Amino acid sequence: MSRKEIVSMVSRAFALLLIMWAFTELTYLPDRLLGLIHHVNERSTLTQHDYWTSYYLILTVFTVLRILVFLVVALSFWRCGPRVEAVFSLQQDRSDSGETKLA
Repeated sequence: MSRKEIVSMVSRAFALLLIMWAFTELTYLPDRLLGLIHHVNERSTLTQHDYWTSYYLILTVFTVLRILVFLVVALSFWRCGPRVEAVFSLQQDRSDSGETKLA
């Protein structure tokens, strides 16, 4: 098995892990949306800012943001471009320069 195939396989395994994390975050989304809808409907008309509405809005937005980030990063690792290869492959230039400095 060549080095490029190994890097591609590790990259795709990491992409699958990220996709699983995205699906895990997706399971939290109904809870966040239910809480947000509940507090929006129960909000008083006399106050413009409600703590619980803001809280659930932030939770919902960041949950959606995490899902999107996980999926975008998983897509980039699945394609396994040159940047991803640089992340997973060992760079021999750094190890060679470290040996010459020690000697």
